[in-house]
Amino acid sequence: MIFVDTSAWYAAEVEDDVNHGKARNFLFQLAQGKHGVAITSDYVLDETMTLLRLRRGLLDAVTFIDKIKKSKSIRIFWINESVFDKALDIFRKKIGVSGSFTDCTSFALMNDLSINAAFTFGGHFEQAGFQKLP
Repeated sequence: MIFVDTSAWYAAEVEDDVNHGKARNFLFQLAQGKHGVAITSDYVLDETMTLLRLRRGLLDAVTFIDKIKKSKSIRIFWINESVFDKALDIFRKKIGVSGSFTDCTSFALMNDLSINAAFTFGGHFEQAGFQKLP
């Protein structure tokens, strides 16, 4: 399994993003079954839709979420109270780790699911001890 972060979703959707080509290529590899099942969370999708809406407009945000919801190769996990509380602990203790509370929910979920790799272009997953791909 591999966790897909906001930066990866955004780069894949936005053609003028510096990482667009890398993101599209890596998504193609995921669709081919490489790197295991693609996992993301409702918090990451929320963050991605918000970013797309602010920077690109409502249509891009809605097109993105419709595509994700229809996908057969992406599993969406919903942050429950247990994961939220674990994320809050990480958030309180994250000395030297940058990133958002959404990132902390991702870290907590990844720990719960024993996922050690993330498809991301941000350095915060590495700071938290996870492998960054591509």
